[in-house]
Amino acid sequence: MDEGLRVTGKSRVIFLIGTPVAQTESPGLFNRHFAQTGIDRVVTPLDLKPPHLGAFFAMVRDAENCDGVILTVPHKQATLPLVDEVSERARALGSVNVVRRNADGGLAGDMTDGPGFWAGARAHGFDPAGKRVVIAGAGAAATAIAHEFAVQGGGHLTIVNRNADETERLMQKLAGHGLRLDAGMPESLSAYYMAINATPLGMAYAPGTPFDRALLATLPAGAFVADAVTEPVETLLLGDARALKLNALPGAAMTRGQFEMLGHALGVL
Repeated sequence: MDEGLRVTGKSRVIFLIGTPVAQTESPGLFNRHFAQTGIDRVVTPLDLKPPHLGAFFAMVRDAENCDGVILTVPHKQATLPLVDEVSERARALGSVNVVRRNADGGLAGDMTDGPGFWAGARAHGFDPAGKRVVIAGAGAAATAIAHEFAVQGGGHLTIVNRNADETERLMQKLAGHGLRLDAGMPESLSAYYMAINATPLGMAYAPGTPFDRALLATLPAGAFVADAVTEPVETLLLGDARALKLNALPGAAMTRGQFEMLGHALGVL
């Protein structure tokens, strides 16, 4: 536990579930805030396998001192049908990353990955409006980031993903937002302002990078390279970006960017 955090029999509990969960920074961010403000509440990580997701949320409904749940891979899409109400954003994306438990045991879901990512990018000097961006991935995190890119006035998005059906579903969700779309790995990134990894590539169990150094080298000076992976902090992708003197945006920026959004969704900030 973070120094200064005291857990009592009266403590309110927020779970963070996923598999794996060791990579996430959210418990530390929240628990430092609770310790510094004297709030008797704790965020506890729980490595939960998918077959037990339904039983877990049944327990949460009956847990009187539980304020809710933060979700990471692979539970974001599977949780959607398990909650009672969802935000318009979560419904459009087909996934949730935070669930608030109401006093009556009802569950309300929201998705803050997209706004969190772009809040982190803006904090580091990147404005998505009108920009051309390439993103690797078409899962829950990539979909949330891409959707918010469209909402914030992004100009052109290229999707790089090996699963054609998954890519098509993402493109359908983005249709009608005024965003120019295409798919497939570009031969050059010279026309792009940012390259984003929203896949597990770079984590310990999935080493590698979706954009090799030679391709990153075609990005223009001042371009950004962003990684949604939070552990390790310095992925191969980010190391290559720094070596090329590009602006490297680590996964921690996304976590910090959505800290307040998660807290408001849970009703604890």
